[in-house]
Amino acid sequence: MTEPSKQNIRAVSRALAVLNSFSQKRSQTLADVTNATGLDKGTTRRLLITLMDNGYVAQDPTTQQYRIGRALRMLAADVPDGFDLRSVANPVLTQLASELPVTAFVSVYDDGDVVCLDRLHDMKGIEVHWWAVGGTLPYNCGGAPKLLLAYQSPEEIERVLTREPTPMTRASIVDRDVLRARLKEIAAQDYEFAIDDVALGLTALAVPVRAPGGGIAGAISIAGLTPQLVTEDGQAPVHLEDLREAARQIERRIQLAGAE
Repeated sequence: MTEPSKQNIRAVSRALAVLNSFSQKRSQTLADVTNATGLDKGTTRRLLITLMDNGYVAQDPTTQQYRIGRALRMLAADVPDGFDLRSVANPVLTQLASELPVTAFVSVYDDGDVVCLDRLHDMKGIEVHWWAVGGTLPYNCGGAPKLLLAYQSPEEIERVLTREPTPMTRASIVDRDVLRARLKEIAAQDYEFAIDDVALGLTALAVPVRAPGGGIAGAISIAGLTPQLVTEDGQAPVHLEDLREAARQIERRIQLAGAE
């Protein structure tokens, strides 16, 4: 083990040990964190409370388990990974949100979660607040979460499906077999159109953004009032081609960024 520096601040090192204990783990109990860090229970609880107060850890009010919080996700969202998808997508989505007008999002897949990197909104329309920057949505709800899950390997999909689906509304898909079938449809049609499954009266439309190598870099999506995004018969998305063109623009910007 590396000897600690003389400048090492013990409280900071302990807090980092708590955060590091969440590596490869979706959530932990107090006992889990205590065992992983080797700290006593009282110290671990105080550190968790401090990290919660600052947004770096969150606690599920039902299970009382702890997980990584929004503040840490927001920091991660600002770290470029080959290219900065958030910065590349921003001007395209700003224009899209203004023209339609809708709330536009860019997001990425992260170990079973889909994290919102940015949310753009024009003042002319209703702003959708359900998905904050740095936040996640349940894998079975919304446009981008289901879309990005659909492009994962069969093994990864099955791993994620071991987690209990979340019924955000009566339209949320909670039957795993139904969801498996839906994921295949999404991959085949190359978009997801989610009506009322995050909040009644709201609809989301999502398409993939592809990396230069052909993989999925992330997703862009738009959300708004259902009548705003659905055809009169209630069956099809209104702005699919607009969103796909925005994705193509972002993909071209990614290629240019990689060439610089």
